[in-house]
Amino acid sequence: MFVPPARLGIGFPYFPTATQVNERVRDLVDFAEVSPDTLCREVETSDGPSLRLQPALLDAALHALDGLPITVHGLELSIGSASGWNESYVSMLDEFRSVRTFSWHSEHLGYLLTADKDGQPFNAGVPLPLPFTQEAVDLVASRANQLVERYGAPFLLENAVYYVPNLPADPGWDEIVFLNQLVETSSCGLLLDLFNLYCNSVNHSFDLIDALSRLRLDRVVEVHLAGGKYVDDFILDGHCNTVPEPVWSALEWLLPRAPNLAGVVFEVLGPAVPLVGLDAICGQLERLRATWSHQ
Repeated sequence: MFVPPARLGIGFPYFPTATQVNERVRDLVDFAEVSPDTLCREVETSDGPSLRLQPALLDAALHALDGLPITVHGLELSIGSASGWNESYVSMLDEFRSVRTFSWHSEHLGYLLTADKDGQPFNAGVPLPLPFTQEAVDLVASRANQLVERYGAPFLLENAVYYVPNLPADPGWDEIVFLNQLVETSSCGLLLDLFNLYCNSVNHSFDLIDALSRLRLDRVVEVHLAGGKYVDDFILDGHCNTVPEPVWSALEWLLPRAPNLAGVVFEVLGPAVPLVGLDAICGQLERLRATWSHQ
């Protein structure tokens, strides 16, 4: 059963190696979004690669985030892999959860892990989109239910950006039908990345607001805002820019229509912080605060 969390407000990612950024935004946010994968190092074991939390990075994060609510946004679970998710990530999250509670946790709706032509494990390096099919829903829904039960906290899945047109799909299915079927089949919620959906709407020529109007908005718990790189009329989800105006407009449309929305995060990748600029980042958070307050 889907149980929405309490509202948190405005969030921003925690950067393990950017103390100045963390300190500058602290008074502008209500919570931090932590990717515990970034507090790890991958080591080789007899069972293959394993994620290991690094004590120094973990201790620094616990100190920096003391007194601030957090959510978890995973990168390495690979929930859509046909062969099974990344058990190393789950073990690592068990360890992280033992030292720090979180209001909810989330993952990308896609897969990283597969096998090469010789049957050896292969990591794609970036999340790849799933087909819009009932088979994919059944695979992911079962795993999502396990995670809700395992951690006793809401689990969210984030809609993906996809660049290749005509992804495999069941008859009559598109991205929105796929997302709706997933939440109706499982107890997970949605992390709605508005910039991802905007990218897809531009790159694949559909109307953003029309797509949102068909989505199960009662299952949207978190929203991501971001900006990317434009190449002619094509948009790349680079998390390396300020939020474009159509995405702000979509957020304003969404806020009064998503009854269980608990938090909105402005996302920037760590290496892109100097490109965006700390003043611009703070300006985006201030605008987000004003938009959130007027919903």
